[in-house]
Amino acid sequence: MANNQIEEEIDPRIIGALDDVLEELSFDADQQVRVVRTYDDREVIIIQPNAFTISRIYATGRPDGRKPQGFESYHSYLCKKLDEHERQHGSDEGFSMETEEWQMLFDECYDRYIRYLLFAGIKRWTEVKQDTDQNLGVADMAYKYASPEITWQIYQYKGYILMMNSIARAELALQINEHETAQQEIDKGIQKIGKFCAECLREGHDEAENITRERYLQNLIEFRTDLNSITNQSELEVSENSEVAVAEEHEIRYDGGEDDEFLDELEILLQEMTNN
Repeated sequence: MANNQIEEEIDPRIIGALDDVLEELSFDADQQVRVVRTYDDREVIIIQPNAFTISRIYATGRPDGRKPQGFESYHSYLCKKLDEHERQHGSDEGFSMETEEWQMLFDECYDRYIRYLLFAGIKRWTEVKQDTDQNLGVADMAYKYASPEITWQIYQYKGYILMMNSIARAELALQINEHETAQQEIDKGIQKIGKFCAECLREGHDEAENITRERYLQNLIEFRTDLNSITNQSELEVSENSEVAVAEEHEIRYDGGEDDEFLDELEILLQEMTNN
């Protein structure tokens, strides 16, 4: 049985403030994800899956809106430390970070992962590209400067990040009808994931290689196949002087599942982020 005992007292004004926020935003079942802009010109994504639950993610900088050491992200702060080390010593040799610093960096990556899943769900591919670019930078930074035990805490997910990054780049190309560029982005992603799989095998991470090959690599291969079929169809229509564009139902888009399933999964991830 759940423990229903009151564990702590709280200022009723805090609860009142929460009530005011929920009332002000007013739950709309048809618009559970909203993009708003604050008076200080910060873009914020509001997620409200039901009348009693609400979360927010900042669209730029850190997802939680904080600025560690005055920087846009903890990653930016550590990159500054690396730059300073290189200026002082003439190279990056000897650069290191404490275990706690790596953990804070990885926690930030996880928050960014939740954000780019959200962005993928609402088709904001520029932001997906930016967040996956940054998480790839963290993974490579760990691979270069951290111990193997620390490195593979994040590096094992590089295949997934590469997949999402490639899809984002391809989707951006498709938005301006650059089908050939989209194909090239997917091809580059397939090559990068193949290289990552080889790294996994060389370093004894067979499980990471298997998951990456069977899921993420296969997803890109299927994306490439579908993209080819759409491109061929488009070329056929052009050759027949068709004035009708490729139907929207045939467009290649990353599909994270039905809207309700997407929101349910996002709510779970947001709860995990809060608990961490």
